[in-house]
Amino acid sequence: MRLWNRNFTILTVGSFISAFGSAAAGIAFGILVYKNTGSPMILAFFTIANIIPRIITNFVIGPFIDRHSRRNIIVAIDYFYGFLFLALGFILYSGYFNVLLFTFVAAFLGVIDTTYQTAFMSLYPEVISEGYHSKAYSISSLIWPISAAVMAPVAAFFIENYGNGVALLMFFNAITFFITASIELLIKVDEKLNQNLVKGPQFIADLREGIHYYKKERGILGIGILFAAFSFVYAASDLLRMPYFVSSEIYTIQHFSFLISASAIGRMVGGIIHYAFKYPKEKKFLIAVTVYITVEILSATMLFYPIYALMIVASFIVGLLSVTSFNIRMSATQTYIPNAIRGRVNSTQQLMWNFGAILGALITGIAAEYAGIDYRFIILASSVVSLSAVLLIPIRMKNEFKRIYNVDV
Repeated sequence: MRLWNRNFTILTVGSFISAFGSAAAGIAFGILVYKNTGSPMILAFFTIANIIPRIITNFVIGPFIDRHSRRNIIVAIDYFYGFLFLALGFILYSGYFNVLLFTFVAAFLGVIDTTYQTAFMSLYPEVISEGYHSKAYSISSLIWPISAAVMAPVAAFFIENYGNGVALLMFFNAITFFITASIELLIKVDEKLNQNLVKGPQFIADLREGIHYYKKERGILGIGILFAAFSFVYAASDLLRMPYFVSSEIYTIQHFSFLISASAIGRMVGGIIHYAFKYPKEKKFLIAVTVYITVEILSATMLFYPIYALMIVASFIVGLLSVTSFNIRMSATQTYIPNAIRGRVNSTQQLMWNFGAILGALITGIAAEYAGIDYRFIILASSVVSLSAVLLIPIRMKNEFKRIYNVDV
């Protein structure tokens, strides 16, 4: 058995290609809305409009994904994305901008992306050879960082120097999705789906089975709640960090893009470390908790540093440590959760995280709009939520967390 088998290679290469376009488009959308409105609250509503449909979708999509080919779902969505972003590119190229239209688009993308992410997370473990899950998730953790490191400065350059820069980035995104979908058609995998006979309202029965799983697996539930708290803080930081740089008299969008690249490069280095070395299984829980605390402190304080170079260093360290958190959590939980129920559990996890993100975006958006508080202090105050969650959940539930984290995968 080997890591780079046919299916894993195809899925990884395809993910890399589409991630380049998604990284550019993701940066462009936020800047587009903020530069045209100048309002952090509207930017928050735009973010929330993308998240709320995810909650509804998460509630219903897990049982569906557990019963249908995850491979076919992600191929169909990638082709659809190609046509959608092609259309968005033409709309923006014409110079048209309407915040309500793009808010609706953001909401629609929330539905589609949630379906895609749940299907992808559920398919991914099935293309990994036994004993290679830690290395595989190390590779997975490199996909977004490499894309962000390359595309953040490129996206910022196009936005600052070309009137149709955002439209050009949408065209590029469309092309990457068409290529990815065509590559993913080559995946051939015998998927382990939920084959239970359908009796009456089977959707309700499937959903009830997923909820029951949390009652007996308190560690998985604790992980979901913990990352809901992290999502609250990430939403606050993601919402206000870009406006801080855009409205600054000292910094520019390009400075913001380099901060993204520094974090992405840190994630790349962390991913390579994880690929080359395995942490002692008995130390994984302790490493994870240490990482959680360090990342939250650095993320909350970096914009206060008087020297921009120190922000870059802090962002690099956050990226480096964040990939450690990702690798330990994903490789442990996705091998711990049974195949036939993985879609429902993953969708429920996403549901909790989205609730956290909505609260974070809403509270910080309103505070930034009306309180007249420096954006940096709002980000700093939000970190109380995540740091408190670390103390109240994994440290108090260390035995449950250790049973999941401290394994050899």
